[in-house]
Amino acid sequence: MSNSDPHLHMPLSVFGAPACDATLAVILVHGRGQSPRWMHEQIVRRFARPDVAWHAPAAADGSWYPQRFIEPIEANEPRLSQALARLDAVSGALREQGIPYDAQVLMGFSQGACLCSEFVWRMRRRYRALVAFTGGLIGPPGMHRDVAHGVLQHMPVLLSTWDDDPHVPAGSVRESAAFFEKAGAVVTLKIEGATEHGIRDAEIGYARQMLADAASSHHDKR
Repeated sequence: MSNSDPHLHMPLSVFGAPACDATLAVILVHGRGQSPRWMHEQIVRRFARPDVAWHAPAAADGSWYPQRFIEPIEANEPRLSQALARLDAVSGALREQGIPYDAQVLMGFSQGACLCSEFVWRMRRRYRALVAFTGGLIGPPGMHRDVAHGVLQHMPVLLSTWDDDPHVPAGSVRESAAFFEKAGAVVTLKIEGATEHGIRDAEIGYARQMLADAASSHHDKR
């Protein structure tokens, strides 16, 4: 797949602390038509966490997969599988640099949030957290999913969106929250009133607090 996967040949942007000095690594995934630089302005700068290593892959042609996330899975192949492989490559590289999965966060906006959600669901690894700003699991509403109960036990998941987002139906986000709960994740679902498509300050606050709480819980277990 590596030779034919266009996403694997795209550059990786790195912000913040070097991986060797970071307390946490975030795989930061942009939306359709966006870029790692856009994510830096909208998220990294607003988070103001100098202890975090931010690793932001770029999608080929500015899009991780061609159709809407609520279309049948096959409508977004092979790009969907290729995009998931790109995230797995970034995650694996972080692990080789000494940052285990449980110190990695998957964070994305819009199409990137959907990709991060699907990645965590399929990998069945317990990452430090999943933060999905306006996104959910990929596939049509009501699609059957095999649930591995407890595989994401105690993993923090934030699903945050608007009740009338023009691109992401709130019902799909609610459905995704229910699936993650069945898998054992600790889900925070925030659906608030607006019709815009962006990341509001309140959502940055939810994510910052969740990651702070997750870090505290992680240290307590050790």
